[in-house]
Amino acid sequence: MQSPLAIALARALCDDATDTADLLVADLVEAGLSVEEICLDHLAPAAKCLGEWWETDRLPFTEVAMATSRIQAILRRMPLGARGRHRRSFQRGAVFCAVPGEQHTLGVMMAADLFRRNGWDVGLMVGLDHGDILSRLERDDRCVIGLSCSGAHSLAALDRLMTALRAVRPDARLILSGQIVLDGAALAQLPAADAVVRSVAEAEAQIARLDRDYALGRLPRASVA
Repeated sequence: MQSPLAIALARALCDDATDTADLLVADLVEAGLSVEEICLDHLAPAAKCLGEWWETDRLPFTEVAMATSRIQAILRRMPLGARGRHRRSFQRGAVFCAVPGEQHTLGVMMAADLFRRNGWDVGLMVGLDHGDILSRLERDDRCVIGLSCSGAHSLAALDRLMTALRAVRPDARLILSGQIVLDGAALAQLPAADAVVRSVAEAEAQIARLDRDYALGRLPRASVA
């Protein structure tokens, strides 16, 4: 069950006639919460509410799209934390990708924003088809590719993409995230990933490890965490 604040924020995000959502987030900033806390503890649950309302026909897709756009605008206005003012020591960074056909993309967009704020070089690919993703990643030399999948409905697309990436980018290391990582049976059907992550903190730790090991030339293939 979602918290009352998450529900209130979700409703405010759908109301384009007021600035209630902006005021709610401003109150959280004023209370001293970090951008990461606001994103993970408040905006993400609100986005989950919106997704649930859409899936149960309580909300049309147009309103979900508007609310998602407003969340992105809120993120762009967030203050930069102390960690983000100092560039981290990374070798090549990472690219975050939503699986082709995936409509639940706010999570991966929010993760990319948080990583960038922490000084990481992170590219973001959402709304692209299989061919476009492969074409772009084939020309990208960042060593870590994070793939986001929200469930078994995108399993076939994820399987196809992972198989193709192993062929065109054998140097890259693949990280899986999203609701799919909670489905052990689904994971068993996929090519082995180099890491499976369930939170932003876990993702940052794994990407730092993979990036460091890549630079040292000692990264084993598909060492799933």
